[in-house]
Amino acid sequence: MSRAEQAARPHSAREVEQKFRVHGLFRIPDLSTLAGVSAVDDLGVVELESAYYDTEDLRLAREGITLRRRTGDDEGWHLKLPAGAVGTRDELRLPLDDRDAPPAALAVLVRVITRTQPLRLVSTLRTTRARQLIRSDGKDAGELVDDTVHVVGSDGAVAARFRELELEERDGGPLIGTVATALTEAGAVGGEFVAKVVRALGPNAAAPPEVPELPVPKPKDPAHDTLVAYLSLHVRALRAADVAFRREPADPEAVHQLRVAARRLRSGLRTFRPLLDRPWAEELRAELAWFARALGELREGDVLRERLDRHCADLPPDLPAAEVKQLLADVLGGTVADARTRVGELLDDDRYLALHDRLVRAVARPRTAPDAERPARDVLPALVEKAWAKLDGAADDLTDDAPDDEWHAARLAAKRTRYAAEAVAPVLGGDAKAFAKQVEKVTEILGEHQDAAMAAAKARELANAEPASTDVAFALGVLASNERAYVHAARAAFADTWPHVRRAKWRRWMET
Repeated sequence: MSRAEQAARPHSAREVEQKFRVHGLFRIPDLSTLAGVSAVDDLGVVELESAYYDTEDLRLAREGITLRRRTGDDEGWHLKLPAGAVGTRDELRLPLDDRDAPPAALAVLVRVITRTQPLRLVSTLRTTRARQLIRSDGKDAGELVDDTVHVVGSDGAVAARFRELELEERDGGPLIGTVATALTEAGAVGGEFVAKVVRALGPNAAAPPEVPELPVPKPKDPAHDTLVAYLSLHVRALRAADVAFRREPADPEAVHQLRVAARRLRSGLRTFRPLLDRPWAEELRAELAWFARALGELREGDVLRERLDRHCADLPPDLPAAEVKQLLADVLGGTVADARTRVGELLDDDRYLALHDRLVRAVARPRTAPDAERPARDVLPALVEKAWAKLDGAADDLTDDAPDDEWHAARLAAKRTRYAAEAVAPVLGGDAKAFAKQVEKVTEILGEHQDAAMAAAKARELANAEPASTDVAFALGVLASNERAYVHAARAAFADTWPHVRRAKWRRWMET
């Protein structure tokens, strides 16, 4: 990617629209007669041409993503990404240029989907668009477009033709629902959301994505199905977090979700290990561990900086809190910025992209042991019980004067137990979910313990470092002492909470 392309930041806008299939003779009803509509402005007819790019196996289309080069009206390079509810998408735009290939600034955003597969022209659509602006009490409630679409073949001839309506919400509120109902009553077919290029490309573009969203298995189904559903859920979460980080690298939540997804996948492979081919699972776990560790400096730096900065407000008024905050910004800010750059480079690393290839194959064809074919209700409870036993042992060794490392080890055991319970709860039901909620209480307390211990150590390190004024060093020492107070408060909270969490009633469902 060139420096100019790296500097180019796509403009992003959220669009909310509904699509309607209509036949060639369909007549749009008079929308100006609807309650709440004050006027319908005819915006005329425009012509536009859109060239769509995708991989050979149409990975983008199958994920509900479109990447196009549009000329005529609304010209530019456009990348559309699903954004939650059906019909809601984020459109990222760059100005039109003279290239036929998609700009790197857009292509890189979906690289976790395309990976090593090149983007190529897959379809060209020429559209005649008639537009109507729907107004209500002086506001633009929405826009209705009537598109007649011609699918252009590689020889330039029209290969197919169809018509559809798009109703895009602007400031419409419930009025948009009224308009949609009027269109449906007139014979338009709504309730679907299929991109034009998907209609043009046919069944292959509408096939399930590489990593499909899977239904929750039933307790009587093979445990294999629970494993695959779990892997699918968190591989999709990892890919979504990847796209989010590429879009907004400065957002701490994006790197957090990347790390959480990687850790849940690794923990899941550990939990389900008795159902898996051991060497296969361990190799995949090792790659996930490598990736999660590579994210650690950035995530921990974000948390540390935010916590210490926030707790500067608790310093006595005679101490130079502002100078301490500036020191934190200078020292930790630079470290975090460097770590953020390294994560951005990591996401384009061949090893990371190869990890995604392996994860896709793991969802499609996990290497399982014979017990994976047994019913989930007979197999899964024992997997969680094994994780619980390790947590119970680690927690029993904790004392108020135990080293931080022992408390951290208990935290890791608690997280593995929580993840294990949450992995099986959708299949095994409310008792497993209630157990997971109890263990979550422990992980939250131990997470606070770890954050406070790390913050205390960093504040003490900065207090002893050069250069720092005596007042700033003293303030950092106070900050470190305050963080150690949070450590001891977390230990007291754990002592109060643990007896309730370890009550046998939460684990009766594990008895098989």
